[in-house]
Amino acid sequence: MESPGNVHEAVLIQEDRIKAVGSYGDLCRQAKGDVDMWDLKGAAVFPGLIDGHTHFLQFSLRETQVDLSDCYTLDSALEKIKEGLKNRTGKWLLGGGWDKNQWKEGWPDRQQLDSITADVPAALSSKDGHSLWANSKALELAGIDASCSDPPGGKIEREDNGNPSGILKEKACELVFNKVPPPAIDECLEALKQGMRKAVSYGLTGVHSFEGKSSLRGLCDLHKQGQLLIRFFCGIPEDSLKFVQEIGLTSGFGDSFLRIGPIKIFLDGALGSQTAAMLEPYYQQLNELEKGILIKDPGEFYSLAGSVVDAGFPLAIHAIGDGANRIALNGLAKIKEQTKTENLRHRIEHAQLVAPDDIKSFAILNVIPSMQTVHLKVDQELIDNYWGEERGRYAFACKSMIEEGSELVLGSDAPIETIDPLQGIKYAVFRMGKNMQEALTVYEAVRGYTWGPVYAAGEETGKGTIAPGKLADLSIFFPDFMASPNLIDEAKAIGTIVNGKIVFRC
Repeated sequence: MESPGNVHEAVLIQEDRIKAVGSYGDLCRQAKGDVDMWDLKGAAVFPGLIDGHTHFLQFSLRETQVDLSDCYTLDSALEKIKEGLKNRTGKWLLGGGWDKNQWKEGWPDRQQLDSITADVPAALSSKDGHSLWANSKALELAGIDASCSDPPGGKIEREDNGNPSGILKEKACELVFNKVPPPAIDECLEALKQGMRKAVSYGLTGVHSFEGKSSLRGLCDLHKQGQLLIRFFCGIPEDSLKFVQEIGLTSGFGDSFLRIGPIKIFLDGALGSQTAAMLEPYYQQLNELEKGILIKDPGEFYSLAGSVVDAGFPLAIHAIGDGANRIALNGLAKIKEQTKTENLRHRIEHAQLVAPDDIKSFAILNVIPSMQTVHLKVDQELIDNYWGEERGRYAFACKSMIEEGSELVLGSDAPIETIDPLQGIKYAVFRMGKNMQEALTVYEAVRGYTWGPVYAAGEETGKGTIAPGKLADLSIFFPDFMASPNLIDEAKAIGTIVNGKIVFRC
């Protein structure tokens, strides 16, 4: 991305490319004929903003499911679930967004769901997506009872008598999800179209999305129909590696609108569910808790990661806790020693807490930290409560990553948080007022939504800056918050251009 002081007055677009940048008069002379003019009246034009980490189909489908993200009490959640029962489209009641950290009761249970859902199976994901609240009918369909053992990498929370409480963590969630019928393709297509319309209204020109077969099929269908409004760089879940290999897909396959990217591997859980894998136990006031859940032991991770690299795919490793991040970095160092992976841009997704001695390893190993600063809105209090201030100093260590030489990618983790990039930029800059030594400048935060995702995808020759020959993907905001960070709350997207076409304007 160009330096903060390199500002141009006008941009000339021809078909899908930027033809020239410069003064208004010079570009008018270069145009040599009739052109469509758009006077932005002082608005700021950025290289197309890209969300570096989403679950885009899930985000899109959430609009048709029960959304509990604005429920700050258990009672309000139960009321919203009652409304959702009236409007559900399938046999299951699905949705999520609840946050036990916001509720005085803490974790919910199956009896609370049973009281309003009766024989309708209900499965509601937590806000962080790493825990599931299920009713008795859903547990029954999944075969989860007192005699059911915890699956590897997962945990079934239990009542005193050994019966399941209704809360499942990490891999245990899959026991229920495996029984949920996948959404119909028509449902996926309509949801994706609605999701893209919402994305461009926030100024996004592309996303990196980490999802499986249903999402990939829907995006392929829309691409064939010429209906993709934004560009997709698709990370493939580890359980789909065999599938993509069997049909001959490789990393980099596709075109500028839809490309295959890395294989995503999970190492741990999340802070919100206290399942992120830690080097030392969780801390909550005077109580020391367990160290979270390590979904794969180091040997299992290394074996799978090596297979992915041998197949020619870069790695996108989910690691939130400092323990999981260390295992990820150690494994990548070992892989780098034994295989030639210089052309593969590996990344660690989230990297929320990294031990200070490990931060420099990202740059040394050329591993990209892909972070979601918008989580700070909720997570800062959890950081203080569960990791403590001493460790929490290195949570979301954005500035340290950059200073050590890493290229930072920023994103939202939608639907877990809002897909609005201005919110991610805001929390990267202001950080809830905590640990401001890790705060980014506005320029650095915008770079995390522009050049960072482009670099991670290996697409820097065609995108990431406003320069002649680059694809005409532009995000337009008013007022110009680059001039003053305090204007971020007032700013909004007023236009989005993708491939030279205006896909949103207000």
